[in-house]
Amino acid sequence: MIRTLVSVVALAAIAVPHAASACLYTQRPEPVGHASGQYFAKVMVDAATYVDLVLVEDDGTRAMGEQPTGVLTLRTIARLKGNSADRFTLFGQGLTLSRDAERAFAAPLEHFTSETGYVTPFPYNEERPTRLLPIGRTDPPPPPVPMTSCSPSAIAGQTGRFYVVMRDSEGRLLDRLGMSDGTTTRPNHPAFGFVPVTLEEDDFWLYSVRLAAMPDSGFAGPMLLHLRSGVDAAAVERTIRGAGRTVRAAFFDRGGFIEEVRPSPEEQTRPWLAKAAAYLAESRKGRIGVPYHGGAEYIGRQLSPMQRYGTGLGYEVAQAFTQSIRRFGEAAGSGRLVAVEIDGDAQELVGQDFVTRIAPLEVMTSGLAQVSGIDEASTFETLQRIERDIWLMNGGGGNPQGTLP
Repeated sequence: MIRTLVSVVALAAIAVPHAASACLYTQRPEPVGHASGQYFAKVMVDAATYVDLVLVEDDGTRAMGEQPTGVLTLRTIARLKGNSADRFTLFGQGLTLSRDAERAFAAPLEHFTSETGYVTPFPYNEERPTRLLPIGRTDPPPPPVPMTSCSPSAIAGQTGRFYVVMRDSEGRLLDRLGMSDGTTTRPNHPAFGFVPVTLEEDDFWLYSVRLAAMPDSGFAGPMLLHLRSGVDAAAVERTIRGAGRTVRAAFFDRGGFIEEVRPSPEEQTRPWLAKAAAYLAESRKGRIGVPYHGGAEYIGRQLSPMQRYGTGLGYEVAQAFTQSIRRFGEAAGSGRLVAVEIDGDAQELVGQDFVTRIAPLEVMTSGLAQVSGIDEASTFETLQRIERDIWLMNGGGGNPQGTLP
């Protein structure tokens, strides 16, 4: 039954900065529960190219009055679908120094239900691509996207916190989704592409996404042009543009650690590939917050062996988190351009002398594995080992750097 008009106060709790108390809906949104959560998760996972559990390594907040970057740097902790790079970026707002951070994390996923039972997602948040590569650019940025009081909030993240992220085939956040009511498809519903992980027993969204992603765990992602060592980035881009194609993303190998540079669509209209390495070097400077310590501190509050036989979610995320740190902790060097993603068919450029092969990104798959043990005693031993790793990451045992043995 259609309810009376209500002021959308809930929108203010979703991502805070662009709240719209004047926006009115003809129906009150309802919390997404387990049944509707599994439905939305299945539809979204099917539509997504990449689905990942990530840690925010940098939320773009800068000190000393510097402007925030407007870029979230994300570290892949577990790949649930597709071959995401070990580190990639999205355009969003920082929450590290925000008083509204916890309120944003507590915002529920909500949806509308029609009289016939048809459900649509309540506007959650969206990515608003602006500019990734300020280096060497003097022209003004593009005008802002027109907004209304009913527009979803921009995505916002906090350094050291975990999120479930879904992206489309172009590497952008999956924040618009076509839904069907059984007779027609209604496109462009803002959906749940960037959701914080609570690690609580009722964190049904991560559970639902994992369940929906299981059949797709082997999906590799788009085909990339893998490049000969030592290629000139500017020359590669000139050739690709001469063939009528655009470079969507570049991938750099830094000691086995793969980083993705993916500018906004506006930046991709002009040459940018030669600036990508400089961007990576510059992006590691001036960050606020210690992501590994922040992640370990957040996880540590959620660990309790007494809860292990309920969901074990905290331990599973902690296990993936520490495995990720160990696997890539020794990565060093300035980064070497190894692959690019282009729009259109990559096979058209297979004959170029700078191309070695056409293949998906080659990274180690790392789904969120359960904590294992052949019996209760060995399982408990694994839990203790995970707890010690988190303790060390928090500076325990005189380990202020948060390294792992």
